[in-house]
Amino acid sequence: MSETNNETLATPRKRGLSLETWAALLAFTLAALVRAGAFKHFPW
Repeated sequence: MSETNNETLATPRKRGLSLETWAALLAFTLAALVRAGAFKHFPW
């Protein structure tokens, strides 16, 4: 059987949070600011 390098697959990145996590945090923050009235809600 061929041996795969599982060590690199399981190792978390050293730079911190992933891009998806940052995008989700930004979206929730902007949604909270719109909800609080800091930004005007634009209807689609």
